[in-house]
Amino acid sequence: MKISTILIYATLLLYANGSFTHERNDLKDLKRHLQGSLKNIILKSNPIKINEAKLTSIEKITETISFQDGQVTLINFWATWCVPCREEMPSLNNLVESIASDNFSVIVIAAGRNSNETIKDFFLKYELTNLKSFKDTKGNFASKMNVLGLPTTLIVDQHSNVIARLVGGADWNSPDAINFINAILKHPN
Repeated sequence: MKISTILIYATLLLYANGSFTHERNDLKDLKRHLQGSLKNIILKSNPIKINEAKLTSIEKITETISFQDGQVTLINFWATWCVPCREEMPSLNNLVESIASDNFSVIVIAAGRNSNETIKDFFLKYELTNLKSFKDTKGNFASKMNVLGLPTTLIVDQHSNVIARLVGGADWNSPDAINFINAILKHPN
């Protein structure tokens, strides 16, 4: 079989697979909330399942984080040297208070080399008490989640699916962000 024939078959197969995929109904509804600093969020029509993550706390304790049914989790990859990362952290902290749900949490993961002291000082200075803080010094989890730039935010829905990704900073305590998270929390899908 000629290479050109193989390429034609491969193209047809890709087209056919793309033609038969259906967008999740809940994602259609969520798209209308993507405004303001959230306009660049990418919603995943084929979400990635993530059951757990092994992360290290600032106290150097390895923890297994389970993404449970009914729980929406925002995961933010950041670094102490990253200016947009540092700018959005207070809004992430305030988002937890604005949502005020036991079914919502924010995990921040310092990617790469970040000193424990610098992280602790930053959290104290900005009173970031609502964020669960971890480190990914070797980049294992960031690599698994295809994080290529900072800040990167992933949103895990009630069924342990990564349904959204944003590369770049955002005002996470804006009315648009609050409405978006609340819409995810309300969706049964």
